[in-house]
Amino acid sequence: MQRRLASLGIAIAVALGATLLIRAVADNFDPAEKICAQNLARIGHALIMYVQDYDERLPLAYEQNAPNQPWRWNEPAPVPPNWQGGAPRDALTWANSLAPYIASFRVRRHYANFLHCPATLPAKQPSVDYSQRAASPAPISYTYNGYLHSYIWGIIENRESVPAIWEGLGREHLMGFAPVNPLLRCDRTDCLFTPCENPANHYPRGEVRLPRQSVWIHRTGLRFVMLDGSLQTRRLGRRLAPNRTNPTQDPFDLYNAHGVPAAAHTDACGYLPLFAPN
Repeated sequence: MQRRLASLGIAIAVALGATLLIRAVADNFDPAEKICAQNLARIGHALIMYVQDYDERLPLAYEQNAPNQPWRWNEPAPVPPNWQGGAPRDALTWANSLAPYIASFRVRRHYANFLHCPATLPAKQPSVDYSQRAASPAPISYTYNGYLHSYIWGIIENRESVPAIWEGLGREHLMGFAPVNPLLRCDRTDCLFTPCENPANHYPRGEVRLPRQSVWIHRTGLRFVMLDGSLQTRRLGRRLAPNRTNPTQDPFDLYNAHGVPAAAHTDACGYLPLFAPN
């Protein structure tokens, strides 16, 4: 009996090891995995080229209707900026401003094709008439770290550990709009990240978009482009609710069985510490 149990244990261990090996090999040969990594690597290079050309100033996350008006912090920018017809809008926000640098890699695909992972599912922006359009709306699954809005890249000391662009929508891409996650609630004309010191009167406060789809896009983990242009992968949703995730490793918390979080690890000012510069 003991010998049979031992043999069964060995068989289970071998089967488990074979399964892990197959999954690892599949990751290496999965076209979606490869394309997602290549897309984000190109975006990382484009970001570094951009800050070099703009005196180390990072791209805008939001725009204003006029200089004396609040920022449209809660409205994703259209990509391309004129796809809805009429005058172009939000041409200076991150996805549109990085477009010339992504296109400079001399690849045959249009720059918009590098802004989403093919392993994601399409979603539409509410209250948008997609039947009226002057151009094709770009599918976008990558999100910009809104804390970096117009921030100076050169003064950030921990660039290798601060995400700039990441798969912040989970397994979803938004048709025609470039989302930001996390965000700054810029309800006034000024809009710049400041560390959380006095939560009672802090401005601007932070805001987080919880993914509506699973963060389990890739077997290896969710991908991030860091401020130094490097590409990193992090496993999110390691623990399911009611168990809590590690706030130093995962920005989200209280995951369901499908890998969709119900909460975020924010501080007293509404910030995700993992995304804060300096």
